[in-house]
Amino acid sequence: MEQRIGERYVLTEPIHPLADGVMYAGKDLSLHRDVFLLMVEKSGDASSSDYLRVLGQAAQFSDERFFHILNAGLAENHVYTVLTAQKGTPLPAQLGRHRMRGTEIVSAVFDLGKGMQEAMEEGISGFSVTAENMWLTEDNRLKVMNYWSPGKLVSRGSLGLCTLLYQISTHSKQGPATFDQYQENVVPNLTGLTNGQKEALLALSRRVFREEVSLSSFIFSLREIIALEKPAEAPPKAFIPPAPPVEPVREPVREPVRESAPPRIQYQQEEEPAPERVRRTEKPPRAKEPEAEEADTREKMPLRRTIWTLGTAAVVLLGIAVFMYMLLPGGPSKGPGSGSGGTAGNTATATPAPTPTPAVNTATPEPTPTPTPPTDAVPGQIPNLIGMTQEAAEQAVKAAGMRYSFFIEPNPAESGTVFRQDPPPNQPANKGDRVTFYISKGQ
Repeated sequence: MEQRIGERYVLTEPIHPLADGVMYAGKDLSLHRDVFLLMVEKSGDASSSDYLRVLGQAAQFSDERFFHILNAGLAENHVYTVLTAQKGTPLPAQLGRHRMRGTEIVSAVFDLGKGMQEAMEEGISGFSVTAENMWLTEDNRLKVMNYWSPGKLVSRGSLGLCTLLYQISTHSKQGPATFDQYQENVVPNLTGLTNGQKEALLALSRRVFREEVSLSSFIFSLREIIALEKPAEAPPKAFIPPAPPVEPVREPVREPVRESAPPRIQYQQEEEPAPERVRRTEKPPRAKEPEAEEADTREKMPLRRTIWTLGTAAVVLLGIAVFMYMLLPGGPSKGPGSGSGGTAGNTATATPAPTPTPAVNTATPEPTPTPTPPTDAVPGQIPNLIGMTQEAAEQAVKAAGMRYSFFIEPNPAESGTVFRQDPPPNQPANKGDRVTFYISKGQ
């Protein structure tokens, strides 16, 4: 299959059906890159405009756990959305083949939940997070494919994440009908989790099915479940062995076993306690005698006096230099703001004078009138759409009796305004001709 969208995009093959359309693999001919294109059938200009407006808002959000929107537009009776090409496969195709353990599944769902919290802060929520809307990367990370269309109630938020965990662990495309079914099938498949982690996860899921847990509480509880430590069986055994050798080391030190003990054991027994005995004998004499303290004090006093004397001299010299500078003919004291220049005046100018505040014009400047794009269409002539909003451009083209298509692309122009059109404005045109214009989404 090869279907073109204008002169820029080519659809090669279908990848995965979504709730409101079909996702295709394709190519961006102008930028020479692989892309994904979601084709959604829309009827009527109003529904298409509303859908494109929602896409424009979602395109501002960028997160590695979500497909990124590159472009969008109209093609015949379809709205197409250009997405960044991804490595991996749709999750439903991997439900019967993946080898993710219980710890990996819980971590993947937890990471996805953090992305949902960030999306919620940007005003994006209500999308489906169950298997049919998820993409699984090569390193077993989950990505949301469509996050601008609303999903079913059971596939959103914390309940949707519970359903997703059930689908991945049981390799099932269907979610659980009841919590009993959830508990019966999930626990045996969560390999790698401790009994305490499984019990905590089931208790959390039970509250989710009762609709008692928000998304943020669910993510916080998952973090605590992942952080639960395994039963500490090895650490007590690892710390017990160092204790017994302490007694045998102390006993041979006082006994004359130099002739019977091997040389290696003798060195260990004699050398290890020795530093301890030396340190114990050295600690008490650390206190200085009164005479030594007085000698140290006498040695430090000349140094302190020298430092204080040098500091005082430096301050005095600096003051003299500033005073002489103020007396120079071109010094600050001779400026228009200074007085006749007495002793008191010189002393006052030693402190830097405050910078005079420039006069501010309090008159309110008249705002520069913003040129309003012409909306009157001239029959037989292509209207000028540059600077118009999407709605104004559509009305101008329709008033001229022409058809149109448009693209939303990054551009330094103001977001939501037309920055380029093809053909150029004021060219001769016939009724029914097509005009393509490009709308900026900012940078």
